[in-house]
Amino acid sequence: MSAALEEIEAENPSAYPPSIQAGIPALGETPKGWSRYRLGELLHKVERPAKLVNIETYQLVTARRNRGGIVAREVLRGNQIRTKTQFYVEAGDFLISNRQISHGACGIVPESLNRAVVSNEYTAFHTSHALDPAFLNALSHSIYFQQTCFHSSIGVHVEKLVFRLEDWMGWDFDIPPLHEQKRIVAVLNSWNQAIDQTERLLTATKQAYHSKLNGFTNATSVPMQRLDEVTRVNLRSLPAKTDPDFEFDYFDIAAADDGTDEELSGRITFKSAPSRARRQVLKEGVVYSTVRPLLRRLFIAKKRSDAVYSTGYSILEPLETCSVSYLRHILVSSVVERQIYARLTGSGYPAISENDLAEIQIPLPEMGSQSLIAGELNEIERQHSLYIRYANALRTQKRGLMQKLLTGERQLDGRFDDFVPAVRTAAGGVA
Repeated sequence: MSAALEEIEAENPSAYPPSIQAGIPALGETPKGWSRYRLGELLHKVERPAKLVNIETYQLVTARRNRGGIVAREVLRGNQIRTKTQFYVEAGDFLISNRQISHGACGIVPESLNRAVVSNEYTAFHTSHALDPAFLNALSHSIYFQQTCFHSSIGVHVEKLVFRLEDWMGWDFDIPPLHEQKRIVAVLNSWNQAIDQTERLLTATKQAYHSKLNGFTNATSVPMQRLDEVTRVNLRSLPAKTDPDFEFDYFDIAAADDGTDEELSGRITFKSAPSRARRQVLKEGVVYSTVRPLLRRLFIAKKRSDAVYSTGYSILEPLETCSVSYLRHILVSSVVERQIYARLTGSGYPAISENDLAEIQIPLPEMGSQSLIAGELNEIERQHSLYIRYANALRTQKRGLMQKLLTGERQLDGRFDDFVPAVRTAAGGVA
């Protein structure tokens, strides 16, 4: 490790890139049945110079940070590529970005990018007979691998580190036999498949929500009414003469995300509050962001004397003909958002005024139908939330299992099914 990096680590561990866990890479005892190799014994540099032709086109690629893989960039003619020293990569190459490897920019070149080109800022490798490329790709997610990349770099700023390939090739790695590598990769792939399947369920529930919502609202038989006819807009605000020591929970404009949670920005006093801390809820209403409203920052708020909301919100408190739960859903329907979009002003932070919001027309069936609609949509949202939590749990569990399998802390010992997750549906069954 360079003296500069030692100084960084000693004085400021947070100077590590977000993708790298702080610490000096260190191997313990080699796991039973595994072998220790220098990285230079496992990886062989591959170079395929590309002689650019001005009128021919070339697919460029890039390596995403945080082990995000190798992905396509633009397609350019030879005379449009500024860096003339280019090299071909082929499917199956392990590719690193020399400038970004300390941030985890590496991966296997997929079939779709075979014979793409990269500059000399990249290095392509083949693996030796002792290392399966898929296992190497998994190994690149290990804490130890990431730390060796960082500690093979020099510089005083994490965004300007210079990678020293020769230093990296000198690190030792503990590697299992090939058959064990393949079994570990199969286990990790099963977790990836479970995560992908859960992601598909997330997409399906999101689509089902908007399909059902817009199916309800686009019915021609449903009467339309203006928001100011079925709600009271911004009924109460804190007066300028409010007691300076009045203490309240403040909800800033970024307090809600995706319409699912009411999140506290902080507890403050009136004298220390920003001038936009004014809105209050008299009974129960929908807190709706009028700044960039198509981001769908909205939530239901109960009456609370110690809760204050930013003037970047409008508080819509429904009358007896409108359900607050139905109102929250209807505000993100296509029939409403088209009207919102037509009334937006401003470019960087488009907003809708209180007066324009009041004129928006919403479909308003009778209360019984509103309750049924809101109930069905609430149930889809509940399923969606369960899938979010399950997907996050799968990712967390996979990360923990991966580190143990890649270091030999846990070995399969003939078992396989015990390490394979099942994808559970929101109803509790297995998908």
